[in-house]
Amino acid sequence: MTAFTRLRALLLPCLLLLAGIAVPARSLAQPGQLLGYEPIGTWGPERLQAIVDRGLDLFLTGGTMSAGDFRAGFARARLGVKLFKVKYASIIPELQDRPVVAYGLVAIPEQAPAGTPIVSYQHGTIFDRSWTPSNPEGSFETQLMLAQFASQGYVVVAADYFGTTQSSDVPNSYLLAQSTAQACLDLYRAARTVLEREGVQPGKLFVNGWSQGGYSTLAFLRYLELAGIPVTAAGVAAGPADLLLFAAENLYNPKPFQASFAAAGLSNLMQAVGHYHGQQEYFARSIQPQYLQAARDLFAFKIGYEEFVRAAPGGIRELFRPEFFADGKAALKPFWRILDQSSAYRWRMRTPLRTFHSERDEAIPIAAARVAVIYQNMIGNEEAQAFDAGPNADHRAVYLYSLVNLKPWFDGLR
Repeated sequence: MTAFTRLRALLLPCLLLLAGIAVPARSLAQPGQLLGYEPIGTWGPERLQAIVDRGLDLFLTGGTMSAGDFRAGFARARLGVKLFKVKYASIIPELQDRPVVAYGLVAIPEQAPAGTPIVSYQHGTIFDRSWTPSNPEGSFETQLMLAQFASQGYVVVAADYFGTTQSSDVPNSYLLAQSTAQACLDLYRAARTVLEREGVQPGKLFVNGWSQGGYSTLAFLRYLELAGIPVTAAGVAAGPADLLLFAAENLYNPKPFQASFAAAGLSNLMQAVGHYHGQQEYFARSIQPQYLQAARDLFAFKIGYEEFVRAAPGGIRELFRPEFFADGKAALKPFWRILDQSSAYRWRMRTPLRTFHSERDEAIPIAAARVAVIYQNMIGNEEAQAFDAGPNADHRAVYLYSLVNLKPWFDGLR
C-alpha cells in the first residue's frame, strides 16, 4: 500500500461521515485488525500423537515412500493445543486495496511461557473449502504442523488464502503473490492480538510452507522483510518459486509421472489471474470449450476434484487448446507476463532459507523448486540452502522430509 493509499484509507471514512453518508463497519477496519475469534477445540497430546502414529500411513497411501521412512523423525507430542478460528480485516492489492474479511487458524500450546515462538504455516493447493487451515479437521497437512510444532511449544498460525474459506465472497486467489502475502501478513498481525488477549507473550517468528504454500512463504517473507518484521528462519518444501518456469516445465517438459492434478492446478491459476488481473477472456479462449464450465465450477468450489476429472478427463495436453501452447513459447501475452512478474524470489533475502525438492516430485518440477536458492547463491547469499529429499521422494514425501529436518533447525534458533 502506497503512502497515498494509506492516507486515502484513513481519510475517506471521515469525509463520508461528515457528508452524512453511512459507512459500513467493515470499511473502517484496518488491515490486520482482529474482527473476532472463536475456540474450535483443544487437541490433547494423545490426539496429536495419533496424527503421526496412524495418520502418516493414510497420508502416504499410494506414494513412493512409507510412513516408516519418516515416523522416527517426528517429535513425540507433549503438549495439548488450543485451536482458534480467527476473523480479521485485510485488503486485496490486485483489486486496488479492496477491503476483505479473511480467516485463519491460531493454535496455541498449553502452558505457553513468555517468548513462545511463532511459526506461520502456508498451506498447499486445495480443491475443497473444507480443507483450509481454519478447519484443521479437514486439513491433514495442517494437522502435521500441529503435531510437529504446536505440540512442541510453538504457536502455529495459518491463513486461509482469500476466497478459500466457506464464507468467502471473493474468488480463489490461487498463487497470487500480493494477495497471498497480504493475507498472511494481516493474519500474523491479528494473531498477535489474539495472543495478547490469551495472555501469551510471543517470541521469534519462523515461516514455513509446502507446495503452493512454499510459493506463498516466499511471497510472504518478502512482505515481512519490507515491513521490517524480523524472521528467524524460513522453510520451503517443494515450492514453485517461479510461476513462469513452473508453467513452462509442465507444458513443454512434463515428467512421465506428472501429477494427475496438474491440469486442474494450471486451470485454477489461469482463472485466479483472470479474476484479479482482468484476464478472464484469455482463459476462455485457451481451454477446450467442452471443459470450460467444469473448470469454472472447480475454481468456484462448486464441484470437487473427482467430479472435475470425470467431466474433463486427460491431462494438460487434452484440457487446453493448441494456441495456448503456442502462446507460452514466446510468453509475451499479458497472462504470461503476469506470471513472469509474479516470481517470489528475485530480491536479496536477509532471512536464512532452506528449501526442499526431489527429482521424483510429481507436482513441482525440480527446477522451479530449486531456483530460489540458485538465484540467492548467485547474488552472494550463502544463507540460502537447497536440500534433496532423495530419489524416491514424491510430493508428499518432500513435505514430510522438510518437517523432519526443519524442526531441529528451528529449535536451535528459537
